[in-house]
Amino acid sequence: MWDWMVLFMPDRLKVALIGCGFWGSNHARVYFELDDICELIAVCDIDKGRAERVAKRYGCRAYTDYRELLRNCRPEAVSVCTPSSTHFEIAYEIVRSGVDVLVEKPMCTSTDDALKLVSEAERMDVVLIPGHIECFNPGVRRVKSMIEEGRLGDILMLTAKRVSYWPERIGDVGIVMDTVIHDIYVFRYLLSEDPVEVYAVAGRLMHRFEDYVGVILRYKGSTIGFIEANWMTPRKVRNLTVTGSNAIVSLDYLTQEIVYENKDSIMTPIARWDEPLKLELKHFVEASLGRCKPEITGYDGVEALKVCEAILESSRMHTPVRLKR
Repeated sequence: MWDWMVLFMPDRLKVALIGCGFWGSNHARVYFELDDICELIAVCDIDKGRAERVAKRYGCRAYTDYRELLRNCRPEAVSVCTPSSTHFEIAYEIVRSGVDVLVEKPMCTSTDDALKLVSEAERMDVVLIPGHIECFNPGVRRVKSMIEEGRLGDILMLTAKRVSYWPERIGDVGIVMDTVIHDIYVFRYLLSEDPVEVYAVAGRLMHRFEDYVGVILRYKGSTIGFIEANWMTPRKVRNLTVTGSNAIVSLDYLTQEIVYENKDSIMTPIARWDEPLKLELKHFVEASLGRCKPEITGYDGVEALKVCEAILESSRMHTPVRLKR
């Protein structure tokens, strides 16, 4: 039966993009480059000029109303790259239309909305993937392999530093939902578990929402996670360090370079750099085509949001917050 189904799977997926800002334009570019497995048929943005510029560049139709796009073009899969506060409304309507969707992080701005979205995706039997791009970073995947192979021993600490100057594209969420969520999910991906307690100190110095934060995450065993993030550092830094009982591994998210240290040596494995977004969108297309199961699910997006909400609560209450499971 499976072999018969494979014979009739479509070769190319009809995809569309909603949100043609900085990051959405990158989605459009990647879909255009993945022309062997998908066709970008339409883009949408409330800014007509921006939508038309992207559409002209990639030879597709431009819309300012995503509902009109869904009715007229009937895409099979859609990327949602709009402001975070609009994710639920747009993605929910896409899912109710029976269309597969990748929603940029945060998948929604509350766990209640995220659970509604996941439930509707299950009811409609569509693919729903939250845009946790760092899990498609080849460097992160190499770190996970080292952990699974036992090369680090027992994992004691994970430390992430994600700092830069304020990205002007952000206007409706703070640094926790926009930036820290990356490392929350990377920790989940590496450890295959969620924290049981968080403690956070956050502040707002220059922006509408919190723009700097320090986070401590406690896990079931002896593992501790630390995250430092701000939007006030002139130089962009994206680093991860995993400390084990036998060795330490450090990763530069941007260059994908890894440094592995144990008591006998320091090694820097040579590996090819690959674009995480291209790997992520290729996976989304292949999952939508039925060629593989989604590696990241809507429930993963829900769990990341739960931790974000606990961090924000902890920073408001000035006390540790236990997560309900």
